[in-house]
Amino acid sequence: MKIALFQMDIAWLDFRANLNKIKNAVEDAEAQGARILVLPEMALSGFCMEREFAAKELGSPELLELASMTRGKHILVFAGAAIKNGGKYTNECLVLRNGEILTSYAKMNLFPVTNEQDHYEPGNRLLTIEYDGYRFTPLICFDTRFIGPFTQAAAEGTDAFIIIASWPDVRAQQWKILLSARAMDTQAFVLAVNRVGSGGGMGFSGDCMVVGPSGKPMFEYSSNEKLIVTEVDFGYARKLRETFPAIAKQHQNQPKVRLEKLSIRG
Repeated sequence: MKIALFQMDIAWLDFRANLNKIKNAVEDAEAQGARILVLPEMALSGFCMEREFAAKELGSPELLELASMTRGKHILVFAGAAIKNGGKYTNECLVLRNGEILTSYAKMNLFPVTNEQDHYEPGNRLLTIEYDGYRFTPLICFDTRFIGPFTQAAAEGTDAFIIIASWPDVRAQQWKILLSARAMDTQAFVLAVNRVGSGGGMGFSGDCMVVGPSGKPMFEYSSNEKLIVTEVDFGYARKLRETFPAIAKQHQNQPKVRLEKLSIRG
């Protein structure tokens, strides 16, 4: 399957500029035959804690315009956005196709460095989408540090994780290591899209990656705004699990191991 990753330089709280960029990316990815397009976390606003400015309701002109970009097209789009629903604010990954927002995933693990938990509420569910015969599970940025959602989704047969992020450049090496580790942990592909540029006092180096189920990156790209289009054989994840069933083994009944504690003083 051909997939597209938009390593985007998000204009801070400039919805018009970002929607224009996204429209061009949707059209370019569709023209190149991509079946999936992935945009970064909070692609419409930047990773902004001023939720009253960043968040939009699902019926807002901005989100209606975003959805309309996919009308009449064959591509499935994963796009990050801050969402307002009544008095509730969430950081979400929207799933769009043919003019509609089909569903969304709300970030479960909020970033304590920016006090994200003081501005947005955490989600409480995983989401898996079956598309073109394969299963995809979206997660967002800081979620990558938590193995539980990954192994749970993998045990249910997810073929690929889609990670959208605004991951700071000061921790770029950790981003790369975690993505490879999560692919190995789950024997699934990881499609990871991070933004470039700067916003909210942080810099972002991109480093978009596609990581194979063995943990080896298929490619890495850094520094510039770019639409990256590549082919991925998602069926390989299923073949690997059949020949080397590490995930199945993890979820068999394992004997409990006694925990011994030792305190040393002096």
